[in-house]
Amino acid sequence: MKVGLSQNVAKSSQNYFRVTGFLKVMSQKREDQQEVHLVLASNEPGRAYSALVLALGTVTMGAKCKLYCTMGALDIVKKGGASKITMPGAPSLDKYLHDAISAGVQITACGPSKEMLIQMGVTPDSLERGVDFEDVIGFLNEALPASKKGGMVLFI
Repeated sequence: MKVGLSQNVAKSSQNYFRVTGFLKVMSQKREDQQEVHLVLASNEPGRAYSALVLALGTVTMGAKCKLYCTMGALDIVKKGGASKITMPGAPSLDKYLHDAISAGVQITACGPSKEMLIQMGVTPDSLERGVDFEDVIGFLNEALPASKKGGMVLFI
């Protein structure tokens, strides 16, 4: 039996929502949950795509994931910034960013000082929904204990 285009789209949508629901369940916090803390230091497409794919894979496997974007990667978390970052053959980065946020990846933007951020045009209103500011001490307060329990801290 030949399946029409509209039926293929419906099946595709159903699978996407099934996967999205699975990701939400898998990203719920558990006591024995492993943690992966990613530090993204650049807006370079190869690094940015890799970080978000790794983050999505982490929560898909049931581990907690935090993506900390340093000052060199802040364009990714500014509203509309990820849509400007592309790689040949891949969807724009904003799809991965929004999927990661929906799946439970905690995404934070480096907040060294309000004065520096204002000079860079970064304010809480200019960040994508679901992205929070965090200074390096806040990041390390979670990443170091997680690494002692077998979690990972990766710099990309």
